[in-house]
Amino acid sequence: MMEYYAMLERKYKIPIEQYVIFVSDIEPSMISKLERKRVHFEYQLICFSEIDYHLFLSSGNPEEVVLSILANFKGESPENALKQIIQRIEETAKGDFALKKYFKQLRILAQLRKLEQKLKDIVMDSIAKYIDEERDVAFLVGFDKGKESVVINLLSQTDFGFDKIANIANVTIEFVQSVKQKISSKK
Repeated sequence: MMEYYAMLERKYKIPIEQYVIFVSDIEPSMISKLERKRVHFEYQLICFSEIDYHLFLSSGNPEEVVLSILANFKGESPENALKQIIQRIEETAKGDFALKKYFKQLRILAQLRKLEQKLKDIVMDSIAKYIDEERDVAFLVGFDKGKESVVINLLSQTDFGFDKIANIANVTIEFVQSVKQKISSKK
């Protein structure tokens, strides 16, 4: 941080304010102050786990509301907090395009709190209309893994040919062949 401070000060010749935003639930182990004989340096460490999520939730800016997921739920269950966050995003975002963007951001930030499964189980139905499944990378990866799993089971549990497996799994024969090759190379 001190090196960044020196580079920014030298380049822009303006006062620099530095902040580190810490998003983990664990206590930060980093130091935010350095005091030596001729050097005094410090920066502000902001721990999201210490901030009440209502602070972000009460904002009129959806960009700030999304940050609620990183803050402290103050005894509220994650499911209820997520429902409140989604409701508030829907209230503050302007248009479907913006909603899609904020829900994608929410899904990414949920991973930092290990809340992706709760988001999926509890509230994905309410935001599914804002996710374009045919273009969403996470959905497509999961979808392909599901197809691959079906093909693996059919290859190992039946004596069906590639064409029949492709027809049952609704995939191409080439896909079945590539899964078969992947299985063979692991043996």
